[in-house]
Amino acid sequence: MSDILVDTIDGFAYRYGISEVFTSLVILPYFSNIAEQVSAVIFAYRNEMDLCIGITVGSAVQIALFVLPGSVLIGWALDRSMSLFFRGFETCCLIFSVSSVAAVLQGGSTTYLTGAYLIGVYFMIAAGFWFHELENLSIDGELTNELTNLRNHSGSN
Repeated sequence: MSDILVDTIDGFAYRYGISEVFTSLVILPYFSNIAEQVSAVIFAYRNEMDLCIGITVGSAVQIALFVLPGSVLIGWALDRSMSLFFRGFETCCLIFSVSSVAAVLQGGSTTYLTGAYLIGVYFMIAAGFWFHELENLSIDGELTNELTNLRNHSGSN
């Protein structure tokens, strides 16, 4: 099922004039986690905030600690380049989002303003990826650096 979803990203992005980066980092995760989001909203409405936070943060921790490293190891076993090469913008977004969630969790209590803050952070990061430079997602960061170095050397001759 996930292969079908990933294979349709190129066609979807081309058809609607959206970059592959925005589609892969904003649209795809939103729709793939819709069941968790709905259950978190239902539990928040019932004022069961511990369960709501457990669902949302637990999902993020599961992705960060198991799925990403697992993808790299499986790619290594299959001789496919799947490094965790992040450029500056992606790294800043990751640090900003983790520090925002950590600040909310440290407070111990939340209000509607905290929710509005987190939604604002989400939209800021989504807008950043909307205007993010187009990049070919099928090549690795190491290969990108080698190509850049090769262009710099050939341009200086």
